[in-house]
Amino acid sequence: MPVKTAVMPYIAQCLSSNELLNCKRYIFELKRKLLRQPHNLKVFIKIDDPYSYILLQALVPFIIRYGATMPLSLSFHPIMSQAKNAFPEPQLWQKNAFDDCQYLAELYDLNFPNANLSCDAQKITAIKALLACDTSTTEVQQLITVFEQFWQGKIPRSNNATLSLVEDEILARNSALLKTLGHYQAGTIYYGNEWYWGVDRLAYLEQRLIALNHQNLTPRFTKTRLKFDLLQPPSKTNHCEQPSLTLYFSIRSPYSHLGLEQAVKFTKKYQMPLIIKPVLPMVMRGLAVPTAKKMYIFHDTTREARRLNIDYGKVADPLGKGVERCYALFEYAEQQGKAIEYLLNYSRAVNSQGIHSDTDAGLKRIVERSGLDWLHAQSLIEQPNWRQWAQQNLDEMLALGLWGVPSFHYQDNHQQISVWGQDRIARIEQLILHQNG
Repeated sequence: MPVKTAVMPYIAQCLSSNELLNCKRYIFELKRKLLRQPHNLKVFIKIDDPYSYILLQALVPFIIRYGATMPLSLSFHPIMSQAKNAFPEPQLWQKNAFDDCQYLAELYDLNFPNANLSCDAQKITAIKALLACDTSTTEVQQLITVFEQFWQGKIPRSNNATLSLVEDEILARNSALLKTLGHYQAGTIYYGNEWYWGVDRLAYLEQRLIALNHQNLTPRFTKTRLKFDLLQPPSKTNHCEQPSLTLYFSIRSPYSHLGLEQAVKFTKKYQMPLIIKPVLPMVMRGLAVPTAKKMYIFHDTTREARRLNIDYGKVADPLGKGVERCYALFEYAEQQGKAIEYLLNYSRAVNSQGIHSDTDAGLKRIVERSGLDWLHAQSLIEQPNWRQWAQQNLDEMLALGLWGVPSFHYQDNHQQISVWGQDRIARIEQLILHQNG
Protein backbone atom coordinates (compact mmCIF):
# COMPACT_ATOMS: atom_id res chain seq x y z
CA MET A 1 0.00 0.00 0.00
CA PRO A 2 1.40 3.48 -0.90
CA VAL A 3 2.61 5.46 2.11
CA LYS A 4 0.29 8.35 1.24
CA THR A 5 -2.77 6.06 1.29
CA ALA A 6 -1.68 4.44 4.54
CA VAL A 7 -1.36 7.75 6.40
CA MET A 8 -4.53 9.39 5.07
CA PRO A 9 -6.76 8.08 7.92
CA TYR A 10 -4.41 9.66 10.46
CA ILE A 11 -4.40 12.96 8.59
CA ALA A 12 -8.21 12.90 8.50
CA GLN A 13 -8.30 12.05 12.20
CA CYS A 14 -6.12 15.07 12.94
CA LEU A 15 -8.20 17.41 10.76
CA SER A 16 -11.40 16.30 12.50
CA SER A 17 -10.04 16.50 16.05
CA ASN A 18 -11.48 18.73 18.77
CA GLU A 19 -7.98 19.86 19.64
CA LEU A 20 -7.30 21.32 16.18
CA LEU A 21 -10.75 22.93 16.04
CA ASN A 22 -10.33 24.59 19.44
CA CYS A 23 -6.82 25.77 18.54
CA LYS A 24 -8.01 27.37 15.29
CA ARG A 25 -10.91 29.05 17.06
CA TYR A 26 -8.63 30.35 19.82
CA ILE A 27 -6.24 31.89 17.28
CA PHE A 28 -9.09 33.47 15.32
CA GLU A 29 -10.66 34.99 18.44
CA LEU A 30 -7.32 36.27 19.72
CA LYS A 31 -6.66 37.99 16.39
CA ARG A 32 -10.19 39.48 16.36
CA LYS A 33 -9.71 40.97 19.82
CA LEU A 34 -6.26 42.35 19.04
CA LEU A 35 -7.61 44.07 15.94
CA ARG A 36 -10.74 45.17 17.84
CA GLN A 37 -13.02 43.79 15.17
CA PRO A 38 -16.68 42.83 15.60
CA HIS A 39 -17.95 39.31 15.09
CA ASN A 40 -18.45 39.51 11.31
CA LEU A 41 -20.80 37.10 9.58
CA LYS A 42 -20.69 36.90 5.80
CA VAL A 43 -24.07 35.73 4.47
CA PHE A 44 -24.33 34.43 0.90
CA ILE A 45 -27.82 34.56 -0.62
CA LYS A 46 -29.42 33.71 -3.96
CA ILE A 47 -32.85 35.02 -4.93
CA ASP A 48 -34.23 31.70 -6.21
CA ASP A 49 -32.70 29.62 -3.41
CA PRO A 50 -35.42 28.66 -0.88
CA TYR A 51 -32.87 28.15 1.90
CA SER A 52 -31.65 31.74 1.50
CA TYR A 53 -35.19 33.04 2.00
CA ILE A 54 -35.67 30.96 5.17
CA LEU A 55 -32.22 31.84 6.50
CA LEU A 56 -32.77 35.60 6.15
CA GLN A 57 -35.95 35.36 8.21
CA ALA A 58 -34.22 33.29 10.88
CA LEU A 59 -31.50 35.92 11.14
CA VAL A 60 -33.97 38.54 12.41
CA PRO A 61 -34.40 36.98 15.91
CA PHE A 62 -30.78 35.77 15.73
CA ILE A 63 -29.48 39.35 15.40
CA ILE A 64 -31.75 40.60 18.17
CA ARG A 65 -30.62 37.82 20.50
CA TYR A 66 -26.86 38.06 20.00
CA GLY A 67 -26.39 41.57 18.65
CA ALA A 68 -27.66 43.04 21.92
CA THR A 69 -24.81 41.57 23.97
CA MET A 70 -21.82 41.45 21.63
CA PRO A 71 -20.36 43.45 18.71
CA LEU A 72 -22.05 41.68 15.80
CA SER A 73 -21.90 42.73 12.16
CA LEU A 74 -23.31 41.06 9.07
CA SER A 75 -22.55 41.60 5.41
CA PHE A 76 -24.80 40.11 2.73
CA HIS A 77 -23.45 38.85 -0.58
CA PRO A 78 -26.00 38.09 -3.32
CA ILE A 79 -24.87 35.61 -5.96
CA MET A 80 -26.53 34.69 -9.24
CA SER A 81 -25.22 31.21 -9.97
CA GLN A 82 -23.66 28.22 -8.22
CA ALA A 83 -21.18 25.52 -9.25
CA LYS A 84 -23.17 23.25 -11.57
CA ASN A 85 -21.13 20.16 -10.74
CA ALA A 86 -22.20 20.51 -7.08
CA PHE A 87 -25.82 19.74 -8.02
CA PRO A 88 -26.05 16.56 -10.13
CA GLU A 89 -29.87 16.69 -10.39
CA PRO A 90 -30.69 20.42 -10.16
CA GLN A 91 -34.42 20.08 -10.87
CA LEU A 92 -34.90 17.39 -8.22
CA TRP A 93 -32.74 19.38 -5.80
CA GLN A 94 -34.81 22.53 -6.30
CA LYS A 95 -38.11 20.64 -5.93
CA ASN A 96 -36.93 19.01 -2.71
CA ALA A 97 -35.57 22.33 -1.42
CA PHE A 98 -38.97 23.97 -1.93
CA ASP A 99 -40.73 21.16 -0.06
CA ASP A 100 -38.07 21.11 2.66
CA CYS A 101 -38.35 24.86 3.25
CA GLN A 102 -42.10 24.53 3.65
CA TYR A 103 -41.34 22.07 6.45
CA LEU A 104 -38.75 24.41 8.00
CA ALA A 105 -41.07 27.41 7.77
CA GLU A 106 -43.80 25.55 9.65
CA LEU A 107 -41.30 24.28 12.21
CA TYR A 108 -39.87 27.72 13.02
CA ASP A 109 -42.98 29.83 12.33
CA LEU A 110 -41.49 31.53 9.28
CA ASN A 111 -43.04 32.55 5.96
CA PHE A 112 -42.82 30.46 2.85
CA PRO A 113 -45.28 30.06 -0.05
CA ASN A 114 -47.52 27.00 -0.36
CA ALA A 115 -47.04 26.99 -4.11
CA ASN A 116 -44.06 27.99 -6.21
CA LEU A 117 -45.27 31.23 -7.78
CA SER A 118 -41.86 32.71 -8.56
CA CYS A 119 -41.32 33.94 -12.09
CA ASP A 120 -37.98 33.40 -13.81
CA ALA A 121 -38.70 36.38 -16.03
CA GLN A 122 -38.57 38.56 -12.92
CA LYS A 123 -35.35 37.05 -11.59
CA ILE A 124 -33.11 39.79 -13.00
CA THR A 125 -35.42 42.47 -11.63
CA ALA A 126 -35.30 40.81 -8.20
CA ILE A 127 -31.51 40.56 -8.30
CA LYS A 128 -31.28 44.26 -9.16
CA ALA A 129 -33.56 45.00 -6.19
CA LEU A 130 -31.30 42.94 -3.89
CA LEU A 131 -28.21 44.77 -5.06
CA ALA A 132 -29.96 48.09 -4.45
CA CYS A 133 -30.37 47.21 -0.75
CA ASP A 134 -27.72 48.13 1.79
CA THR A 135 -26.08 44.70 2.04
CA SER A 136 -23.28 45.88 4.33
CA THR A 137 -25.44 46.33 7.42
CA THR A 138 -27.43 44.11 9.78
CA GLU A 139 -30.70 45.46 8.37
CA VAL A 140 -32.21 42.38 6.70
CA GLN A 141 -35.84 43.39 6.34
CA GLN A 142 -35.27 45.02 2.95
CA LEU A 143 -33.73 41.79 1.66
CA ILE A 144 -36.57 39.71 3.08
CA THR A 145 -39.10 41.97 1.35
CA VAL A 146 -37.43 41.43 -2.02
CA PHE A 147 -37.40 37.63 -1.48
CA GLU A 148 -41.04 37.73 -0.42
CA GLN A 149 -42.07 39.64 -3.51
CA PHE A 150 -40.10 37.31 -5.77
CA TRP A 151 -41.44 34.08 -4.27
CA GLN A 152 -45.00 35.37 -4.39
CA GLY A 153 -44.65 36.62 -7.96
CA LYS A 154 -45.14 40.25 -6.91
CA ILE A 155 -41.88 41.83 -8.03
CA PRO A 156 -42.73 45.21 -9.59
CA ARG A 157 -42.31 45.08 -13.35
CA SER A 158 -39.37 46.95 -14.80
CA ASN A 159 -38.50 47.97 -18.32
CA ASN A 160 -34.83 47.41 -17.53
CA ALA A 161 -34.39 43.63 -17.31
CA THR A 162 -30.63 43.55 -17.82
CA LEU A 163 -27.84 43.88 -15.30
CA SER A 164 -25.50 46.82 -15.52
CA LEU A 165 -21.73 46.39 -15.72
CA VAL A 166 -21.43 47.47 -12.09
CA GLU A 167 -24.08 44.95 -10.98
CA ASP A 168 -22.34 42.18 -12.95
CA GLU A 169 -19.08 43.05 -11.25
CA ILE A 170 -20.63 42.93 -7.78
CA LEU A 171 -22.14 39.50 -8.45
CA ALA A 172 -18.83 38.25 -9.86
CA ARG A 173 -16.94 39.49 -6.78
CA ASN A 174 -19.44 37.80 -4.48
CA SER A 175 -19.13 34.50 -6.35
CA ALA A 176 -15.35 34.76 -6.28
CA LEU A 177 -15.44 35.46 -2.54
CA LEU A 178 -17.66 32.43 -1.94
CA LYS A 179 -15.21 30.24 -3.85
CA THR A 180 -12.14 31.78 -2.19
CA LEU A 181 -13.54 31.22 1.28
CA GLY A 182 -14.23 27.59 0.40
CA HIS A 183 -17.91 27.02 -0.36
CA TYR A 184 -20.09 26.37 -3.37
CA GLN A 185 -23.69 27.32 -2.57
CA ALA A 186 -25.96 30.02 -1.20
CA GLY A 187 -27.98 30.07 2.01
CA THR A 188 -24.68 29.90 3.90
CA ILE A 189 -22.92 31.90 6.61
CA TYR A 190 -19.15 32.21 6.95
CA TYR A 191 -17.78 33.08 10.36
CA GLY A 192 -14.32 32.51 11.79
CA ASN A 193 -13.11 30.11 9.06
CA GLU A 194 -16.18 27.88 9.43
CA TRP A 195 -19.33 27.46 7.34
CA TYR A 196 -22.94 27.16 8.46
CA TRP A 197 -25.52 26.14 5.84
CA GLY A 198 -29.12 27.20 6.32
CA VAL A 199 -31.30 27.16 9.40
CA ASP A 200 -30.19 23.60 10.20
CA ARG A 201 -26.67 24.68 11.17
CA LEU A 202 -27.50 27.96 12.91
CA ALA A 203 -27.45 26.12 16.26
CA TYR A 204 -23.70 25.50 15.83
CA LEU A 205 -23.09 29.19 15.25
CA GLU A 206 -25.28 29.97 18.25
CA GLN A 207 -23.26 27.59 20.45
CA ARG A 208 -20.05 29.26 19.34
CA LEU A 209 -21.26 32.80 20.07
CA ILE A 210 -22.83 31.74 23.38
CA ALA A 211 -19.51 30.25 24.51
CA LEU A 212 -17.57 33.37 23.46
CA ASN A 213 -19.98 35.61 25.33
CA HIS A 214 -20.17 33.31 28.38
CA GLN A 215 -23.96 33.28 28.21
CA ASN A 216 -26.30 30.78 29.79
CA LEU A 217 -28.49 30.31 26.73
CA THR A 218 -29.86 27.37 24.74
CA PRO A 219 -29.60 27.51 20.94
CA ARG A 220 -32.95 28.34 19.39
CA PHE A 221 -32.63 26.55 16.06
CA THR A 222 -32.61 22.89 17.12
CA LYS A 223 -36.06 21.67 16.09
CA THR A 224 -34.87 19.46 13.22
CA ARG A 225 -33.25 17.02 15.64
CA LEU A 226 -34.58 13.69 16.80
CA LYS A 227 -36.54 13.90 20.03
CA PHE A 228 -36.78 10.33 21.27
CA ASP A 229 -34.67 9.14 24.19
CA LEU A 230 -32.70 6.15 22.98
CA LEU A 231 -32.36 4.88 26.55
CA GLN A 232 -36.10 4.46 26.95
CA PRO A 233 -37.89 1.17 26.15
CA PRO A 234 -39.35 0.95 22.62
CA SER A 235 -42.71 2.67 22.24
CA LYS A 236 -45.74 0.95 20.77
CA THR A 237 -47.31 2.26 17.58
CA ASN A 238 -50.98 2.22 16.68
CA HIS A 239 -50.59 1.17 13.06
CA CYS A 240 -52.75 -1.61 11.67
CA GLU A 241 -49.96 -2.63 9.33
CA GLN A 242 -46.24 -2.78 9.97
CA PRO A 243 -44.57 0.45 8.84
CA SER A 244 -41.14 0.30 7.22
CA LEU A 245 -38.16 2.57 6.63
CA THR A 246 -36.04 2.29 3.49
CA LEU A 247 -32.56 3.81 3.48
CA TYR A 248 -30.80 4.60 0.19
CA PHE A 249 -27.17 4.37 1.16
CA SER A 250 -23.64 4.75 -0.20
CA ILE A 251 -20.72 3.18 1.65
CA ARG A 252 -18.55 6.13 0.57
CA SER A 253 -20.90 8.85 1.86
CA PRO A 254 -20.05 10.28 5.31
CA TYR A 255 -23.65 11.43 5.71
CA SER A 256 -24.79 7.88 4.92
CA HIS A 257 -22.63 6.72 7.83
CA LEU A 258 -24.52 9.06 10.17
CA GLY A 259 -27.83 8.14 8.55
CA LEU A 260 -27.26 4.41 8.97
CA GLU A 261 -26.29 4.73 12.64
CA GLN A 262 -29.40 6.78 13.35
CA ALA A 263 -31.72 4.65 11.21
CA VAL A 264 -30.75 1.48 13.10
CA LYS A 265 -31.58 3.08 16.47
CA PHE A 266 -34.68 4.73 15.06
CA THR A 267 -36.22 1.55 13.64
CA LYS A 268 -35.50 -0.34 16.86
CA LYS A 269 -37.21 2.39 18.84
CA TYR A 270 -40.30 2.47 16.65
CA GLN A 271 -40.33 -1.30 16.02
CA MET A 272 -40.18 -1.39 12.24
CA PRO A 273 -37.96 -3.12 9.70
CA LEU A 274 -35.06 -1.25 8.14
CA ILE A 275 -34.51 -1.94 4.45
CA ILE A 276 -31.14 -0.77 3.10
CA LYS A 277 -30.65 -0.20 -0.63
CA PRO A 278 -27.03 0.63 -1.53
CA VAL A 279 -26.25 2.79 -4.57
CA LEU A 280 -22.98 3.67 -6.27
CA PRO A 281 -21.25 6.87 -5.11
CA MET A 282 -21.59 9.86 -7.46
CA VAL A 283 -17.91 9.78 -8.46
CA MET A 284 -18.25 6.14 -9.54
CA ARG A 285 -21.25 7.16 -11.65
CA GLY A 286 -19.12 9.65 -13.58
CA LEU A 287 -20.24 12.73 -11.63
CA ALA A 288 -17.68 15.23 -10.41
CA VAL A 289 -17.69 16.47 -6.81
CA PRO A 290 -16.03 19.87 -6.25
CA THR A 291 -13.24 20.02 -3.68
CA ALA A 292 -15.10 22.70 -1.72
CA LYS A 293 -18.10 20.38 -1.42
CA LYS A 294 -15.97 17.45 -0.25
CA MET A 295 -14.27 19.56 2.41
CA TYR A 296 -17.51 21.09 3.68
CA ILE A 297 -19.10 17.64 3.93
CA PHE A 298 -16.11 16.33 5.88
CA HIS A 299 -16.18 19.15 8.43
CA ASP A 300 -19.97 19.20 8.68
CA THR A 301 -20.09 15.44 9.20
CA THR A 302 -17.46 15.84 11.93
CA ARG A 303 -19.58 18.24 13.98
CA GLU A 304 -22.80 16.33 13.33
CA ALA A 305 -21.11 13.09 14.43
CA ARG A 306 -19.85 14.82 17.56
CA ARG A 307 -23.37 16.00 18.40
CA LEU A 308 -24.84 12.55 17.76
CA ASN A 309 -22.05 10.78 19.68
CA ILE A 310 -21.13 8.77 16.59
CA ASP A 311 -17.49 7.90 15.93
CA TYR A 312 -16.15 9.57 12.79
CA GLY A 313 -12.95 11.06 11.44
CA LYS A 314 -10.34 8.35 10.94
CA VAL A 315 -11.44 7.89 7.33
CA ALA A 316 -10.06 5.29 4.92
CA ASP A 317 -11.86 6.26 1.71
CA PRO A 318 -13.32 3.09 0.11
CA LEU A 319 -13.72 4.75 -3.31
CA GLY A 320 -13.29 2.28 -6.12
CA LYS A 321 -12.21 -1.20 -5.03
CA GLY A 322 -13.45 -0.76 -1.46
CA VAL A 323 -16.97 0.12 -2.63
CA GLU A 324 -17.03 -2.73 -5.12
CA ARG A 325 -15.96 -5.30 -2.53
CA CYS A 326 -18.51 -3.99 -0.03
CA TYR A 327 -21.39 -4.35 -2.46
CA ALA A 328 -20.17 -7.68 -3.83
CA LEU A 329 -20.69 -9.22 -0.37
CA PHE A 330 -23.93 -7.44 0.49
CA GLU A 331 -26.25 -10.14 -0.90
CA TYR A 332 -24.31 -12.80 1.02
CA ALA A 333 -24.78 -10.80 4.22
CA GLU A 334 -28.50 -10.44 3.44
CA GLN A 335 -28.88 -14.19 2.93
CA GLN A 336 -27.32 -14.74 6.34
CA GLY A 337 -29.67 -12.21 7.97
CA LYS A 338 -26.72 -9.92 8.72
CA ALA A 339 -27.12 -7.13 6.16
CA ILE A 340 -27.48 -4.34 8.70
CA GLU A 341 -24.71 -5.65 10.93
CA TYR A 342 -22.41 -6.01 7.92
CA LEU A 343 -22.97 -2.47 6.63
CA LEU A 344 -22.62 -1.04 10.13
CA ASN A 345 -19.28 -2.77 10.58
CA TYR A 346 -18.13 -1.75 7.12
CA SER A 347 -19.23 1.87 7.57
CA ARG A 348 -17.56 2.14 10.97
CA ALA A 349 -14.39 0.55 9.62
CA VAL A 350 -13.95 3.04 6.77
CA ASN A 351 -15.32 6.15 8.53
CA SER A 352 -13.93 5.93 12.05
CA GLN A 353 -11.38 3.12 12.32
CA GLY A 354 -9.11 3.79 9.35
CA ILE A 355 -9.45 0.25 7.99
CA HIS A 356 -8.58 -0.05 4.30
CA SER A 357 -11.32 -2.24 2.89
CA ASP A 358 -9.62 -2.52 -0.48
CA THR A 359 -7.08 -4.91 1.12
CA ASP A 360 -7.80 -8.52 2.03
CA ALA A 361 -6.56 -7.94 5.56
CA GLY A 362 -8.97 -5.04 6.07
CA LEU A 363 -11.94 -6.73 4.44
CA LYS A 364 -11.37 -9.91 6.42
CA ARG A 365 -11.65 -7.97 9.68
CA ILE A 366 -14.96 -6.47 8.59
CA VAL A 367 -16.37 -9.78 7.34
CA GLU A 368 -15.45 -11.73 10.47
CA ARG A 369 -16.72 -8.98 12.78
CA SER A 370 -20.06 -9.35 11.02
CA GLY A 371 -20.23 -13.08 11.75
CA LEU A 372 -19.65 -14.06 8.12
CA ASP A 373 -17.32 -16.70 6.71
CA TRP A 374 -14.20 -15.20 5.18
CA LEU A 375 -13.36 -18.20 2.99
CA HIS A 376 -16.82 -18.09 1.40
CA ALA A 377 -16.68 -14.29 1.11
CA GLN A 378 -13.42 -14.52 -0.83
CA SER A 379 -15.16 -16.54 -3.55
CA LEU A 380 -17.75 -13.75 -4.02
CA ILE A 381 -15.55 -10.66 -4.08
CA GLU A 382 -15.06 -10.50 -7.85
CA GLN A 383 -18.68 -11.28 -8.80
CA PRO A 384 -20.31 -8.35 -10.68
CA ASN A 385 -23.96 -9.26 -9.97
CA TRP A 386 -24.34 -6.36 -7.55
CA ARG A 387 -24.06 -3.75 -10.29
CA GLN A 388 -27.54 -4.57 -11.56
CA TRP A 389 -29.31 -4.16 -8.23
CA ALA A 390 -27.23 -1.07 -7.37
CA GLN A 391 -28.52 0.57 -10.57
CA GLN A 392 -32.08 -0.56 -9.78
CA ASN A 393 -31.78 1.02 -6.33
CA LEU A 394 -30.59 4.27 -7.92
CA ASP A 395 -33.46 4.28 -10.42
CA GLU A 396 -35.92 3.66 -7.62
CA MET A 397 -34.48 6.51 -5.56
CA LEU A 398 -34.69 8.90 -8.51
CA ALA A 399 -38.30 7.84 -9.14
CA LEU A 400 -39.11 8.96 -5.58
CA GLY A 401 -37.83 12.43 -6.46
CA LEU A 402 -34.57 11.93 -4.57
CA TRP A 403 -31.08 12.10 -6.03
CA GLY A 404 -28.51 11.79 -3.24
CA VAL A 405 -27.71 9.79 -0.16
CA PRO A 406 -28.70 9.19 2.46
CA SER A 407 -32.36 9.31 1.49
CA PHE A 408 -35.22 7.75 3.39
CA HIS A 409 -38.62 6.47 2.37
CA TYR A 410 -41.13 5.81 5.15
CA GLN A 411 -44.40 4.03 4.46
CA ASP A 412 -47.31 2.75 6.54
CA ASN A 413 -50.96 2.04 5.87
CA HIS A 414 -51.85 5.72 6.19
CA GLN A 415 -49.27 7.58 4.11
CA GLN A 416 -45.71 7.72 2.91
CA ILE A 417 -42.94 10.28 2.84
CA SER A 418 -39.54 10.53 1.16
CA VAL A 419 -36.81 12.78 2.53
CA TRP A 420 -33.18 13.55 1.75
CA GLY A 421 -30.49 13.96 4.40
CA GLN A 422 -29.47 12.26 7.63
CA ASP A 423 -30.99 15.10 9.67
CA ARG A 424 -34.42 14.62 8.11
CA ILE A 425 -35.18 11.40 9.95
CA ALA A 426 -36.61 13.87 12.47
CA ARG A 427 -39.27 14.76 9.92
CA ILE A 428 -40.32 11.12 9.71
CA GLU A 429 -40.41 10.94 13.49
CA GLN A 430 -42.61 14.03 13.56
CA LEU A 431 -45.07 12.25 11.24
CA ILE A 432 -45.11 9.12 13.42
CA LEU A 433 -45.64 11.06 16.63
CA HIS A 434 -48.45 13.07 15.03
CA GLN A 435 -50.20 9.92 13.83
CA ASN A 436 -49.99 8.33 17.24
CA GLY A 437 -51.18 11.34 19.17
